[in-house]
Amino acid sequence: MFLKEKNPAIKVVLADPQGSVLYNLFTHGKVERSPGTSITEGIGQGRLTNNLKGAPIDYAIMISDNESVSMTFHLLHEEGFFVGASSGLNVAAAVKVARDLGPGHTVVTALCDTGERYYARLFNKEFLKEKGLLKDVAEEYQNALH
Repeated sequence: MFLKEKNPAIKVVLADPQGSVLYNLFTHGKVERSPGTSITEGIGQGRLTNNLKGAPIDYAIMISDNESVSMTFHLLHEEGFFVGASSGLNVAAAVKVARDLGPGHTVVTALCDTGERYYARLFNKEFLKEKGLLKDVAEEYQNALH
């Protein structure tokens, strides 16, 4: 809200994983889950939480686990950020928004978690294979898996 008060032209975008209600709420006005599920922990709520009531969301985009996982490992190996899937989701969304906006715009996001909390799952080769997500980790990045 603070940024919108300072500059009403700022667009606030909600990034949401599959299986959450928030994408549908802010896109279609319905509190119903979007198709699919997500391995992303801690986001993708099934309800509107108090911290989002009245939030100045301009639009929402849905990010797949494929995109989140791919970005999470890109951030680790190319940028040196050991983050979790929530941060991977946020950055994947920011990249999508930046591509849609084109050159000359500023896009800001948050790196809201670390990979340490998700090491047992997100960085586990068998877990990713079981979820059909191993293909989303570039082969040259798979050395980070256990």
